[in-house]
Amino acid sequence: MYKILLITTLLQAAFVARAQNTSQPFDSVQFSRNLELADWLVECDYYTQLSLDYLKRNENISKYEWFSFKQNQNWHTVGGTIINNLFSINKHVFADSLYNISDFTGTFDSASCHAAGHALVTANRLFEVVRDSSSMYFSSFVHFNKDNTISVWFLPALQPSGQAIYGCEWEYVFDNTGNKMLRLNAFINSVTGVWIGQPRELWLNYRNTSVPSVGSIFFTLSYGDYFTRIRIDTQFSISTRSKDKNGFYTWSHNIK
Repeated sequence: MYKILLITTLLQAAFVARAQNTSQPFDSVQFSRNLELADWLVECDYYTQLSLDYLKRNENISKYEWFSFKQNQNWHTVGGTIINNLFSINKHVFADSLYNISDFTGTFDSASCHAAGHALVTANRLFEVVRDSSSMYFSSFVHFNKDNTISVWFLPALQPSGQAIYGCEWEYVFDNTGNKMLRLNAFINSVTGVWIGQPRELWLNYRNTSVPSVGSIFFTLSYGDYFTRIRIDTQFSISTRSKDKNGFYTWSHNIK
């Protein structure tokens, strides 16, 4: 998994947009934003799983709501519950530069963590109907946005069957207190499961979007090593992530 983190950090400088004569140019600005966020989500997913795998060896972690954030280049994972309408942090660990997990006793932005925790609890409650109706496993992420809002993302996790899922993603956006939900951004296409461990070229159908979504890029970054090549087929272009002769990943975008 960490191999993915090493190579995805190179994507910002490596992606190439190839545009042909068309009245609908590729939106490289929006793609870069989605790529940056998806790259963060992949890294967050790695460190969250690393921390939770460590914690569940010695204690029951299912009673807490968990999320991770980055502070001073270190990843922190906190777990807590709602008490008297406030998010109370019960556990706080962090990963050092050698990926060792230990209890964190230093200073951190507790107000932001309480707000993020409250947003996560609320979003989880709202999202429960999707979980119950889909019978799928999801990963959740809390992201502090540049406009001081808080987003809670839900993306399909690797299923116990060994299938990876694409075609759906949810973003619940809250104010900076985590108490007021501002909007829901949802993308639901033809939800598709693919088996991991069968190397082949994979086409992702996102033809009802104008640019690869955060979820489609997250899927590509997370599972790219399991396929020879992944192409994201959108309304106006086909975005392809592939490995060059030096082992580095690059993006290309061909306008239809």
